[in-house]
Amino acid sequence: MVFLWAETSQSQQPNIVLIVADDLGYGDLSTYGAQDLSSPALDSLAASGIQFNQFYANSPVCSPTRASLLSGRYPPLVGVPGVIRTHAADNWGNLLPDVHLLPEMLRLHGYHTAMIGKWHLGLYPPQRPIDRGFDHFQGFLGDMMDDYYTHQRHGLNYMRHGDKVITPEGHATDLFSDWAVRYIESRTSSTAPFFLYLAYNAPHTPGIG
Repeated sequence: MVFLWAETSQSQQPNIVLIVADDLGYGDLSTYGAQDLSSPALDSLAASGIQFNQFYANSPVCSPTRASLLSGRYPPLVGVPGVIRTHAADNWGNLLPDVHLLPEMLRLHGYHTAMIGKWHLGLYPPQRPIDRGFDHFQGFLGDMMDDYYTHQRHGLNYMRHGDKVITPEGHATDLFSDWAVRYIESRTSSTAPFFLYLAYNAPHTPGIG
């Protein structure tokens, strides 16, 4: 599920926040008809913006969806026909080096670009967010987390701040949200517009509890 928020005035380019919730289905929010849960904050965001009722992802799984969203192209055309995985024997993609992503395009128009949360488009240079157009990265390079509190995958730590390994404490959803707020607050002193791509692991397994 993708959410887009933009704020602007007549005299400046809009600040853009693009939010991705991993494996959240179309009908999993009360604003889209869910009867078994309530999502008031997201319902409010939808009510004050635009709801897309015929908008489809290019894939039902993680990596291809992200590749398509950031490139504007079909996943196989950018080298990601399936899920990029930690182990090479089970890997189904590699983001092509000549593919231009959205943050690169926005940089050309004076944007400061940031990515917070789940990347899942490559673990090593030149496939990391900081290699692909993002000025700021704080989040998780890998695919799914084995636990939202330990933030590891197969016993490995893929949490990064830029290119530095970090070991933050807390639930991943809370961490990503807090980091996003701090980033937005940090941009108030700049006249340059910003683009924030905020991508959550949740509600992908192992669950948000």
